[in-house]
Amino acid sequence: FGNGTDGHWVTSNWYMGDLPGWVVEFNAKDLAHAYLKGTWDLLLPRDRYRQVMPDDNPYEIPTPGASTATLPQDLASLLDAWKGNTKLIAYVPVGNTLTTDFALAALEGEELGKDDIPDLLSISYSAGDNIAHWVGQRALELEDNYLRMDLELARLLKALDEQVGKGNYTLFLTADHAGPDVPEYLKDLKGSAGYVVMDELAKEVNSGLVKRFGQGQWVQSIRNEQVFLNDSLILARKLEPALVQRVTADLLLGKHEITEALTAADLVRITYPDGIRAKLQRGFMLRRSGDVCFALRPGFIDPEDWAYERGTDHGSGWNYDSHIPLLFFGKGIRSGEVVRRVHVTDIVPTLSLLVGMTLPDAASGVAIPEVIGR
Repeated sequence: FGNGTDGHWVTSNWYMGDLPGWVVEFNAKDLAHAYLKGTWDLLLPRDRYRQVMPDDNPYEIPTPGASTATLPQDLASLLDAWKGNTKLIAYVPVGNTLTTDFALAALEGEELGKDDIPDLLSISYSAGDNIAHWVGQRALELEDNYLRMDLELARLLKALDEQVGKGNYTLFLTADHAGPDVPEYLKDLKGSAGYVVMDELAKEVNSGLVKRFGQGQWVQSIRNEQVFLNDSLILARKLEPALVQRVTADLLLGKHEITEALTAADLVRITYPDGIRAKLQRGFMLRRSGDVCFALRPGFIDPEDWAYERGTDHGSGWNYDSHIPLLFFGKGIRSGEVVRRVHVTDIVPTLSLLVGMTLPDAASGVAIPEVIGR
């Protein structure tokens, strides 16, 4: 969905030069503007909600343009505050409604499920992600969003039953991540949580490197919990990169908020089989990643200026960020429940087995045998 005032779905010329006719027709309906004329209020009576915190609390960031992070919200007024940018729709539940509309248009426009060749329709419902950043996991707004998303899933399944046929399709539902509580909320409960401002951390680490190796801007930046060192300075001082990386990692490990730090030199030579080290290694790419990769302790996040004391972020390897739902439904799926740990990387092997195809070359994970019908 494009960033601008026209409310259109877009693509790039990497995929095609012109939009398919059905997308042009869909854009002409101008549904984004129609949805953003309404009001976001509760779907159910307020006493039916189970949110932990009241709607008005000090841990939520109002949607830009709103005076408070409470419901109801006048979407037309918000759109005015966004200067007509329909990207607003990605931050409210009607964004999921528009996504379902587009998916159903794709189902018909691409004639999915109409022959014996398997089709893949991938749908990303992103409103929950965006809303959670502003208000956290225990907010009334987020609960209402997921109640409304249930209705979108029901609408999708109904259309699949009608256009593809009951029992003729397989569906899986998962998420790319979960999310932590607002750290300030946990701090007020006397929990272990807080914030690590990366610019300040970079200055501390650089000071430590100056004491060890002399004056210089040793740290270029810290991004995504990775330290990027000044390779040119290390070369000019005729230092071993692995040594500077090791000292950097030790400086990081001296801070209470950091639980692990691994050097690039170690990540390319040592295999870490499990735990947070293994997760750091899976995200490491020699020619793109930093010289030192580290992990914050549970409950700590980088506020990135906007999340300090309110709102939250995601991206860690801890269970609150990585424990997500995984549901399979439809053709070839056996009824049951898996209580052992499985992984999103198991989805592709499972689906490959279902449709009778070989594994993609770089697929990891294993098929989940409890899922496959006999």
